[in-house]
Amino acid sequence: MLCLARAGALDFARAEYVRLGLATAEDADTIALGARLLKDVALASKGARRTAFAKASRRRYEALSQRFGGVYGAINAATMTLVAGDLAGAAMRAATVLQAPPQGSVGEAAYYEAASQAEALFLVGDLEAARQRMERALAFAPRAYAAHASTLRQMEMLCREVGADMAWLEPFRPPVCAHFTGHIQNVRDQALRPQFEETLRAERISFGYCGLAAGADIVFAEALLEAGGELHVVLPINRAAFVEVSVAPFGQAWVERFERCMARAASIRYASQDPYLGDEQVFAYASQFAMGCAVLRAQTLATEAVQVAAWDGRPASGPAGVAADMAYWALSGRRGLVVPVERPQPAVRVSQPPDTGARAMKAMLFADVQGFGALRDDQIPAFMDSVMGRLAQVVEALEAAPRHIETWGDGLFLVFDQPIDAALAALALLEAYRALDLRGLGLPRSLGLRIGGHYGPVHLRTNPLTKAPAVVGAHVVVAARIEPDAAPGSAYVSEALAGALATFHGDRVRCGYVGRTQGRKGFPATPIFNLSRA
Repeated sequence: MLCLARAGALDFARAEYVRLGLATAEDADTIALGARLLKDVALASKGARRTAFAKASRRRYEALSQRFGGVYGAINAATMTLVAGDLAGAAMRAATVLQAPPQGSVGEAAYYEAASQAEALFLVGDLEAARQRMERALAFAPRAYAAHASTLRQMEMLCREVGADMAWLEPFRPPVCAHFTGHIQNVRDQALRPQFEETLRAERISFGYCGLAAGADIVFAEALLEAGGELHVVLPINRAAFVEVSVAPFGQAWVERFERCMARAASIRYASQDPYLGDEQVFAYASQFAMGCAVLRAQTLATEAVQVAAWDGRPASGPAGVAADMAYWALSGRRGLVVPVERPQPAVRVSQPPDTGARAMKAMLFADVQGFGALRDDQIPAFMDSVMGRLAQVVEALEAAPRHIETWGDGLFLVFDQPIDAALAALALLEAYRALDLRGLGLPRSLGLRIGGHYGPVHLRTNPLTKAPAVVGAHVVVAARIEPDAAPGSAYVSEALAGALATFHGDRVRCGYVGRTQGRKGFPATPIFNLSRA
């Protein structure tokens, strides 16, 4: 249920909480979970609904604190009192947190105790003391970045509630996440390595996302690893093909350095598992994928994402390359750092991909209604007229219409030009579905719309049988494999789609990590993110 809550399926999570009898359970974890679910609903609501759920959550946290002690229930009760609109009551409850005797905790537990005290000090209006207590908290667990991020998000919410400036939180943010882009070439390490080391140190970069081609990529990766940072590799094609195209032509020494970096990488992602067929678009897509991963990680850690580019100053000559990556990143409005490099004028690279038909970047949605297969035959007309009919109205009313639509039974396949168009369509479909009175239509209330989404290059073809336009390819399968794992009442999207949305549209939508899909039919497990409005 906690996973469902994190995935944005709050209604389903709360229904499961009641169905499994946990609303009357008396252990600390279950009471805390119930309070958390009510808190999530409150923070996602406005007006009277927000106040009502905040008060309900506060009561659960107070019950937790009174029965089991500790600062967790008490500080959350104070916070939810503030969300309910009672600043004085929040300060009063926060004062009791500050009077609690020390727990004698160490490590991360000591961090949370001190961070809760900092939250309490903020609620009583002593910002300087809150700042000092935060410094003390970080000293207990300096590398517990996920815990730091959780505290920062809570503090940011409190600042919004009272209209306080968030600038005081900046010194407590985890290290910076970086996307790196650099030229593929034989380089002199003596020139680049010191510049990378200084950039990493000056910018507090500890998380790096990049390819691993011979040249600047590998030099940056080595510098990051030696500085104790995390390296996350994103390859555009399968490993053997990448080495053949982007590493081995520059000498065996680069291959060996590539393998050492791969062995030490914290994660390895593949934008495609295909061989290289001369299409430079796969390299551009991999770079954009890596940028999205860096932004998502920065959001998870409540820190900043920057781009580091080792660039020779020449403009882009095709869809991929350093200048193209810099232009794409610049559209997001985030900071970019340039490490200048000198290199000879590169030879013109002529790529002639095979004639496989039109290929384009598209955002895709698959949707269906869980429970449709169990409907009685006499219920089908009501489902088609009222449920599918309502979804059709939503699609027709979209500001950005889908470029391609297919449907079968309860299933929908929608294709959009832009990631944000797909995201807004998914949210509109979910919101319209939630407003349906299924019981009044004679349909089971257990029916739940679920949506899976992905962003990637696809083939635009014509179906030989129907003569109708068709959108096909490996990336269509990615979207199809996500949808069965979506919780009813929610939309899950791939890391590629989540990254694109986070990079450019974080003011409109949010994507939070849920987990990984189940591997099916030889398709590997893949990270998935829930989709919600910002």
